[in-house]
Amino acid sequence: MSKTFRRIAVLVLFLALIALAGAACAEPMKFASRSEAIKYIQKNQPTELTLEGVKMKPSDLLAIKQALPEGAEFHFTTKWGSVKFSDDVEDLDLREKKNTVTIKELEAIIAICPNVKHIDNSKCTSLSNKQMIPMLEKYPDIQFEWVVSLGMGYHLSTRATAYSTFKHISSTKWLESKDLENLKYCPRLKALDLGHHKIKDLEWLKYVPDLELLIIGQNRVSDISPMGQLKHLQYAELFLNSFSDISCLANCTELLDLNLTATNVDDLTALDNVTTLERLWINSCTKLSQEQVDHFKELHPNCVVDFKPKHGAKQDGWRDNPRYKHYLWCLKSHKWIPFNEEIPKS
Repeated sequence: MSKTFRRIAVLVLFLALIALAGAACAEPMKFASRSEAIKYIQKNQPTELTLEGVKMKPSDLLAIKQALPEGAEFHFTTKWGSVKFSDDVEDLDLREKKNTVTIKELEAIIAICPNVKHIDNSKCTSLSNKQMIPMLEKYPDIQFEWVVSLGMGYHLSTRATAYSTFKHISSTKWLESKDLENLKYCPRLKALDLGHHKIKDLEWLKYVPDLELLIIGQNRVSDISPMGQLKHLQYAELFLNSFSDISCLANCTELLDLNLTATNVDDLTALDNVTTLERLWINSCTKLSQEQVDHFKELHPNCVVDFKPKHGAKQDGWRDNPRYKHYLWCLKSHKWIPFNEEIPKS
């Protein structure tokens, strides 16, 4: 046997052994801990490692992946608390995770799951805006569902289509206009109740243009012009604010219920072509003339109008309407159901 032939034979045997080793490592394995897996890697230097049915958190799996030789393939299925997922996951739902999900674990998930496009962590309130907003910027191709803080202890999920602060209002936790900039991360909202706060302007409405219900009663709003972009608005409670000009509401041609009680409104002609209106509450609007009211009634003969120039800002009968009960259910559940659809009976 020639020397050249022997060299070729040794090389072929060596390559065969490498192939066998790689094939062996491709078989699913299971380790009890991160350290056990890393020790195995250090000893065997596999070119492919598959972990099947382990119970490890993402940061442990990332440490194992980083311990592999450069270019080695890594696959896994893991159960992290009550959440089970694998390296090829695209849509990861973390809402059943009972323990806190940290930024460290979110970063690890992204590093070990190259195909992930959607991560739903919308039940975890421990992650701050300061932590999450950089994640949105760093990973623009991944859709994150999370819990946005509006400040003063108010939170809402990016998944929410309806939200109310009503049950959480206290005399020391009033929201202001600057707090509402973070609504830009909640574009799905269709119903929003921010009554009884210290809101002065409505510029933030540009982030929620699809609102069908808006309650900003008893705030400090002097200009409602941004409401003109709410083309699908149907229900609006604007009482006890200081604005007078409602010309923007001419654009809200789907309005059904409008409450302007105790505002400075003195002209209703902006509503001349809003033919959908079924209810208009405008009592205690001391600057509004009877002539203006009569003009409105003539153009809207089927609209119920409550007008008493000096009525102490009372709103008798406003809540005696099926749509009010509909709104209560939706805001309690954080889920909007259009007025023309029935809410669940249970």
